[in-house]
Amino acid sequence: MEELTRHAPLAIALDDVGQATAASLVRLQLAVQDVAHLPVVLVASTRSGEPAAAPVELAELLSGASNTILLGLSERETGDLLFERLRRRFDTDFVKTCHRITLGNPFLINAVCDWIRIQTSPAPTPTQLRKVVLPSVVEAMTGSANRLDPRVRSVAESIAVAAVSGEADPALLASISRNSLEDTLATLDFMVRTRLTADDHTVALKHPLLASALLGSMTVMGRNAAHLAAATFEHKRRDTELRAARHLAASTVPLHARWSVTTLIEAARSNDATARDRVRFLEHAAQIGVEDTWPRVAPELAQAQITLNRDRGLRSAVEMLGGITDAAVTRRLLALIGSTLYEDNWHNGQSNVIEAVRTAVAGTEFHHWPQEFQAYGRVPSPTPMDVSHSGGASSSPVSSDVRLHAVATSLNALSTLLQGKAPATALADARKALDCGLEELLLHPIALPTALSVLVYGGHHTEASARLRMLVASTDHLPRWVRVAVEFIEATRYYAEGELYAARRVLAAQLADLSRYGGQGYGRLRTCIVGLLANVHLDIGDTAAAAALLRRHHHEGPPGEWYDLDAQLARARLQVNAANVTGGVEKLLEIVRHRETTGGSWPGTLCWRNEGVPLLAKVGAQEQAVREARRQTNFADKTGSTLERSRALRIQGVLSQGDTAVKRLTMAADLLAGTDNDLELARICGALGTVLARLGRHDEAVAALTRSGRLAAQRGARDLEDRVHVQLVSLESRLTQDISVRGILSLTPREREILIDAVLGQANNIIAGHRRITRRTVELHLSSAYRKLGISGRDEFGKILGSPGRWEILTAGPKRRHHRSARCAEPFGDVP
Repeated sequence: MEELTRHAPLAIALDDVGQATAASLVRLQLAVQDVAHLPVVLVASTRSGEPAAAPVELAELLSGASNTILLGLSERETGDLLFERLRRRFDTDFVKTCHRITLGNPFLINAVCDWIRIQTSPAPTPTQLRKVVLPSVVEAMTGSANRLDPRVRSVAESIAVAAVSGEADPALLASISRNSLEDTLATLDFMVRTRLTADDHTVALKHPLLASALLGSMTVMGRNAAHLAAATFEHKRRDTELRAARHLAASTVPLHARWSVTTLIEAARSNDATARDRVRFLEHAAQIGVEDTWPRVAPELAQAQITLNRDRGLRSAVEMLGGITDAAVTRRLLALIGSTLYEDNWHNGQSNVIEAVRTAVAGTEFHHWPQEFQAYGRVPSPTPMDVSHSGGASSSPVSSDVRLHAVATSLNALSTLLQGKAPATALADARKALDCGLEELLLHPIALPTALSVLVYGGHHTEASARLRMLVASTDHLPRWVRVAVEFIEATRYYAEGELYAARRVLAAQLADLSRYGGQGYGRLRTCIVGLLANVHLDIGDTAAAAALLRRHHHEGPPGEWYDLDAQLARARLQVNAANVTGGVEKLLEIVRHRETTGGSWPGTLCWRNEGVPLLAKVGAQEQAVREARRQTNFADKTGSTLERSRALRIQGVLSQGDTAVKRLTMAADLLAGTDNDLELARICGALGTVLARLGRHDEAVAALTRSGRLAAQRGARDLEDRVHVQLVSLESRLTQDISVRGILSLTPREREILIDAVLGQANNIIAGHRRITRRTVELHLSSAYRKLGISGRDEFGKILGSPGRWEILTAGPKRRHHRSARCAEPFGDVP
């Protein structure tokens, strides 16, 4: 110990010291006394509520010690630990979910990290994280407690099972665990003292990750028995049918007649119920129910049957139409039939289904549906077109008949938008279609997603989201094809708002789902998802993921339709980033030629509007860039969208020179003042910084670029952040300030945190307490930071605050490692 403490203090850490024997503790105490003259600290942990193996000796050892209760890491610290263990950043929702299920417990976070390492998918989702089962967690957290009270494991499993219905109480837990109420209460008291559960009348495990691990470690028969016991117990209570239904849905045991129709229907609607279970519950409800039960269950039963077997379920849904007189139920069945036909791209082999529907609805108010569905029934090719003549939708309706006005109006809106000449008219038609209400919109599967897409592509993504929430509480309630299409529009909205990680999460989940669904009707949606996801990967800075995605889905040929353009754009960006300018130019010009061939004044997809013109200008296609910018400006002026007008001004600024460029980019930034469009503002500031650097206004350029980098970091746009940092470094030699940008960017995350604390006036001992480190560690980090910045100490902090942009760079976050050459990373052209 003398040798070990010659140059630094020594810490001796003991976990679960309460389990040590008396002889061990006596020996340890003697050793500590022998080295009392040395800088040695003993750190020992005990488990709250668990009796010590040698309480007298432990008390003597810990006499006079400082006590700290470990409450877990904060949400920010959880994200830092994930990064430290995995060397990658996760989006806010993922970090929040990890913190919620672990309560910041470092052991559990490390267990999650181990699980992430073995995943085949590149980015596990929060949903996957919530459902993760880690059996090792069970023994680690309940093993010692179970040895002291053998009922702990069974009661903990009962709590996890009971949580399926929302909450647990001691009586329910006693029924599930088959213990007496008195024994259950005694075990719960012990679990509260050992911090496994909260001290409340409603019992819950403190760590959700432990609950999922317990459920996952139970056998199927064990879970069935527990859920059946819970369902039976809840069914005997009053007003608990929903809770009984949730447990029934989680069980796979055969049904019998004692369950009520309401319980069976609620069980079918449970998130835990499989399609086979839903069919089982609903068929049993129909058998034991009264006359009005069948209309209640028919649409949901048809949906479950279609999920199990598409063709067989489709025939069953058509058969149900003949026995239904309720108009609302008929609407739901027609919406389901239409969506299912769309999944197979409405191929000719299904014309017999339409004929069967025609027979079933003949003489009813829905007798027009088969004819009008056929008029719009094929998956449309969304190129400029006139759909007003299709079918009977444009004729004068008979007041008592149901007509498909919503789909006709939404398709007209899309056609007008793609022509680009009257976006205001397109937006008005989209709003008119959405005003028809959800029931009419769902009579044709493309009506709702088409109307929403017009709002999003027209720059009114916030309105699209608000209208969707007004129409439906959850997309899970929509027919499957409609749900997939609407969720893609939602992902596009995330992209428009600069929420890159949210967009990536939704798109990646959709792509995984489509591989299970099958059906030719998902082909165009898959193309759209792949194109947008590839561009999101590039914005996040993950070029490898973008390249792999495009290879996997074989998007290599020239664009065929407008929805192919995003994939082609992503390929062009990959080529340019890899310094293959010739290949990038070729693919960009293919996009331009396709757009000019189709005609119209539409400025392209959101990805093209963000990246197209800057890329064309960068590779020297100035003439094409000017034409595209003109289209974008004309379109933006007619949409009434602040975001579109700001983006168009940015594009004009990129193509302009001198003070004109500065003026346009400043106007673009001013338009977004007070909004949440941080990523677009980051793009604007990046372009402004480049222009200012060309004009020799280097201090202003640093300020603009620093702001761009900070905003890009906040939105996870690593590609833009990296390019901005390259420009900041390239400006270093042109600045006269004392503090080195390169030095700031070379600081480690810990050096950066501690330096910021020091600049803000905190003393070293305060920083040590706040960061939970020693004062000596603070001093070492500060010394390293001073050396990198070229300053001698706190007396020169004024240089950091006085140099334009330096404080912003310091507080913007750690510089990420470049994965491209500096030449290819320059954002908007060379800095003179």
